[in-house]
Amino acid sequence: MGRRRDLRNMAELVAVVDLGSTAVRFLLARINPNSRCKILVEEREPTRLGGGAPGVLPREAIHESLRAVRRFFARYSFDGRGPRVIAIATSAVREARNRERLLEPLRRKEGIEVQILSARDEARLGVEAALDSLSFKDGVVADLGGASLQLSRVRDRKVLSSASLPLGAVRTTSRFLRQNRPSPRALQALRSEIRAQLLEGLPPARRREVMVGMGGTVRTLASIHLRSHRGERKSRHGLTLYQSDVTAVRERLESLSRRKRRKIAGLKAERADIILAGAIVIEEAMVFGGYLRLVVCTRGVRDGILLRETFNGRG
Repeated sequence: MGRRRDLRNMAELVAVVDLGSTAVRFLLARINPNSRCKILVEEREPTRLGGGAPGVLPREAIHESLRAVRRFFARYSFDGRGPRVIAIATSAVREARNRERLLEPLRRKEGIEVQILSARDEARLGVEAALDSLSFKDGVVADLGGASLQLSRVRDRKVLSSASLPLGAVRTTSRFLRQNRPSPRALQALRSEIRAQLLEGLPPARRREVMVGMGGTVRTLASIHLRSHRGERKSRHGLTLYQSDVTAVRERLESLSRRKRRKIAGLKAERADIILAGAIVIEEAMVFGGYLRLVVCTRGVRDGILLRETFNGRG
């Protein structure tokens, strides 16, 4: 019995592979079942799995994703033994008719079985990460990815409802903002679509409720804001952006071509084409729902996975 108890309490090396719509993300952590885990490595490889036609993973994005996974495990396998792998996929893979072109090689060549998260599970993992790292009590958690926007209503730190809307930054760019400089007509069409979708899934803000923003678009908006307000603070996590802050960044992005956007401090070149659509989605959600403040959360689904793995699965 003593030896069995010791084995249960041993630290374990765990790798989380997140096959997202914009990028493949890797996280290597050492988990002690009775305490906080320690993150050892975090890496990200842009792949744009969500950049194809609706319901289709682009061939090159599939190849890039497979190469990225192979490179990661070649680097972080020790003495021929790798970590325990938890692989997840979100909306782009979930909705793809050709997803086996990605999943079958991972299963056959890498021995990785990918769990395709439902929209509900994807939203709840993000909310768990937000609640664990931020002190808000009531509001809505808006997790904007490449293919979808997950909205979860939180009351007294409990999830009351959730919705998944097809408003991801990659998807909306592909549908509405393909031009180097989007026309007023294209911008208006995008805003009309966002509002129509939000009618179904966004609860209106009550007094003092906040919107907690997650995902690459939100992190980038925070980075741009901080780089133009030096001395305000350094950390993005927990930063509060007001409607006027988001609008200021969106107006700046809208005034520039994609090439010129690449020069904006705080904006990665790989996001220059999709950041405007993402900013408009966040701006519309705040204005349409009446949310005056956006609290930035830099955690994500991967962190929610790790929370469930720690404390013997009790988060």
